[in-house]
Amino acid sequence: MAITSQLHTPSGVGEVTIQQWQAAGLLKPSMIKPVFATVEQNLILKQLGALQASDQQSLRRAISSVIG
Repeated sequence: MAITSQLHTPSGVGEVTIQQWQAAGLLKPSMIKPVFATVEQNLILKQLGALQASDQQSLRRAISSVIG
């Protein structure tokens, strides 16, 4: 799913604000947008960070609300 630092309120359906963005290794406050995409692994240059457990749980709930 897409991650953006372009924050807006109110959040749309399936959007998740990353609460622990600094702990995740992100440079700015960010949110996850409900845009699903696949990327070939050889196109990934580096991992920028990793979501903390509470943000992972929020992401799972958002995915469930989007795809059922």
